[in-house]
Amino acid sequence: MGKIYGLKAITMGDPAADGGMGTALTEVFGATVKGTATLTSTEPTSEEVEIEETDELYDEIQTKAGSWSLKASTYNISAETMKKLFGGTVAGTAPNQTWSAPVGGVSVAVHQSVSAETRGGAKFNFVKMKLTATANISFDKAKLGQIDWTGKVLTPDKAGTPAMSIVFGPTV
Repeated sequence: MGKIYGLKAITMGDPAADGGMGTALTEVFGATVKGTATLTSTEPTSEEVEIEETDELYDEIQTKAGSWSLKASTYNISAETMKKLFGGTVAGTAPNQTWSAPVGGVSVAVHQSVSAETRGGAKFNFVKMKLTATANISFDKAKLGQIDWTGKVLTPDKAGTPAMSIVFGPTV
């Protein structure tokens, strides 16, 4: 029986040139806010088909497939994180960098291969995810600002490639 618990790391990088799973994945954000990393799925939606001759259900047609989303929040509010999730530019060298928002607002589409590894050794691999984010920056002296991000699983560009896989590793 596999047990899924705790987060070891979320790594990401560009999908492979052929549209498959990227191979150069690195931890981009880190500093994940405790209790925020979740993988959820939605149920497919369907339409019931009825006929006049009977009161019983005649058929059911799936109208929309279910979807998967990985959500997390990070305390890593750096110039590079802002650029990755919101677009814009970064000037200067660390630790003295300035992030400038894109002219006209945020309109960035970030597609990444993502891997989420648990402390128990299970690895969730997503070939292509679309990342979106919202800033949740508090100026409260008792709370850190954070960025909340979501990765939505998309169909890979490489034919015959599953959108996601789970490698069940050793449990601790």
